[in-house]
Amino acid sequence: MNSLAKNTLLLTIVTLGFSYQSHAKKPSLEQRLLSVVGKNAVRCGVFHFNDRKSEYLSDAAAAQAIRCMTVAYQHGQGFYLSDEGSGIDSYVAKGILGTPNRSGIYRFDYDSSPSGGGFSGHDAFGMASCHKNAVPGKIDPEADCGITLKAPPPEPVKIKIKSKPTRCEFTQLKLPDDFAVLAVSGGRSHETGFQIDQSGYQALQIEVLANRPDKPLVLILGQYEPTIWNIHWTQGTHIIAVVAGGLHRQAVAGLPRGIPMLNSTIENEGGCKDFNLWEPEAFNPLSRRLFGRPVEKVYLAENGNVLVGGPLSPDIKVLSSSATPPKSFFDKNAPLAGEAGLEDGIKKGLLRKATEEDARAWFAQVAERAPSDVPPIAGQETTPKVPGIYEGTYVVLKPFVFPAALFGGHSATFFIPRGVPMPNGDPGHSTIYDFNTLKCNGQQKPDTFLGNLAVKFPLKFQRGFIAQCRMRTSAVIKSEIINNA
Repeated sequence: MNSLAKNTLLLTIVTLGFSYQSHAKKPSLEQRLLSVVGKNAVRCGVFHFNDRKSEYLSDAAAAQAIRCMTVAYQHGQGFYLSDEGSGIDSYVAKGILGTPNRSGIYRFDYDSSPSGGGFSGHDAFGMASCHKNAVPGKIDPEADCGITLKAPPPEPVKIKIKSKPTRCEFTQLKLPDDFAVLAVSGGRSHETGFQIDQSGYQALQIEVLANRPDKPLVLILGQYEPTIWNIHWTQGTHIIAVVAGGLHRQAVAGLPRGIPMLNSTIENEGGCKDFNLWEPEAFNPLSRRLFGRPVEKVYLAENGNVLVGGPLSPDIKVLSSSATPPKSFFDKNAPLAGEAGLEDGIKKGLLRKATEEDARAWFAQVAERAPSDVPPIAGQETTPKVPGIYEGTYVVLKPFVFPAALFGGHSATFFIPRGVPMPNGDPGHSTIYDFNTLKCNGQQKPDTFLGNLAVKFPLKFQRGFIAQCRMRTSAVIKSEIINNA
């Protein structure tokens, strides 16, 4: 072997030996930590990010680690938590440590080779004091030390709202020379039990069957309440355009995609908002504006169904499209409305049907509070007796939200037992017997009910407003109890 080869081999052996010795003498991360927190420190977690799919810990693991650090610190024990793993060219870690005797909480950062690879003989271990050094009720890694263990909550989903129709017109509709314009104005509709907007009313649904095979057909649909119009048509009937309008949201289902549609309501501030399409008087002015001719005929729904056009033959074929089913418009995140919401409350154990015993309990507690030496007052002897107060009444068992649309004939009566909170939401025209206050709250007396106006323009709920029940004198209450014993 020549001298050059010998010198090269000797240099290689020396270099490798020096690197091995330097690496062997380098203190490990655990040694670094124990030198600060003590050999008896509590190990609250060593998490390896190379083994995880997410950079964050699970909620359960993070909660357990936080609890461990908090308890250790409160008892004066040293502790540490480390999140570590292999970096690009070194071993790195970050975490939180607490020194014994509650002397401090620190964030630490570690890098086995801060010079960028190889065995340099030095690692980097740094500490920074966290904001909280007093005895904490609970250590918050993110707020106190700037270390995030749990994943942040997901950002709220941004709902894309279709642009409002700013002009009352069809932009790409080519009308034939001859066509028919027929309209439907509300009528008796089917209640869905669901909501499709934020009006607080449950959505109605009307099944529309169009039978006009002799001419292309334009439909105008108008309704006050939020409504789903489910369209069907007979074979040969050709629907070329649909207009839907009203106060609240109007949804059109059952049609194939691509049919021109103008949906304009007062609520969505559409371009045709000046036309009150729940009133038949508005149909002709709107039809002349959009189509240059009046409506031939207006039809009213009956029990949620309406036939638009001529009578049906026995063998006629009825068509519909599944592209936009009615259920696609339901707001499934909103609680069920009306009677469906009450039945759902019973199924979930939030409500139960009231019994005569509940009514007797109400009268008995009111009688105990009422003055004993007060004569009956004329006109108050006709208040409902015990049997009438509990029929169709619900007892609230747990925190509850009043279903939407408890107006008019859909209103209900509720008993709120002692200790149960007043439900949230709008009770509509419902009556509430509150055992916590022994007061009857509600919307309006039966003799001031204004029919459809009360449904369309419900009064604002006012706690304490005496409505469909009246506080009676003790003499009247006691007599009712005796008479119904």
